[in-house]
Amino acid sequence: MTTRITRSISILLLAALFSLAGCREQIVRPIQSAAPSQAVSTPNVALPSYPVALSASDLAAFEEAFNTDSNYGFLLSAYNDVRDVDLYQVFYIGAGMEPPANADEIRAAYEATLTDGPYDVDSTILSYQQVDDFLYLKTGYTLAEMNTCLSWDYVDGYDAYIHYHGDTNFIRIHCTGGRQVGDTVYELDYEFDGGIYDDDGNFYSSGTVNVSIDGNTILYNSNILY
Repeated sequence: MTTRITRSISILLLAALFSLAGCREQIVRPIQSAAPSQAVSTPNVALPSYPVALSASDLAAFEEAFNTDSNYGFLLSAYNDVRDVDLYQVFYIGAGMEPPANADEIRAAYEATLTDGPYDVDSTILSYQQVDDFLYLKTGYTLAEMNTCLSWDYVDGYDAYIHYHGDTNFIRIHCTGGRQVGDTVYELDYEFDGGIYDDDGNFYSSGTVNVSIDGNTILYNSNILY
């Protein structure tokens, strides 16, 4: 499925915190390992030919990144265009973001509207701005530009969303193969521990995700489930 050529690459997993709207982002960054004498500016050196198979260390770096709160939700639904991603899965437990400073006030205001009293499960609260900024960071689109909506309860007056849940929806992801298909574009094959079911009861055990690397951030393009 992949084509092996004699040009090697590696990706370095940066254990850094990306501070945007409270988002903690663990990321991968491609680093070219060619020696200076092999630089593409040399007249007789050919430009890279893709695809390039990823090494075991490359796959391990992507796998570590995919298994963080800010990334794994993008692998839990199928989409040919990231604007169709299931936002419920992406933000299920907050996508790695801290709740807004007034989260307790938002929760109290929402629960005051409930006729049967508060729910006896955990809640996740995010402001509209947090959701909007995170989506732009990870997809290049704002919430208004997505084809799907975030199906959480909207708390009027606070411009915030709240979601009650009893689990985390986390499932471990294992990268089984991958290739670089462009200057900053990668395809990763992966498997789920135990598999997942969609809302229609269809079972999926694996997938292929297409991502781009922009600076220090993974951007999602498409995801296929099998």
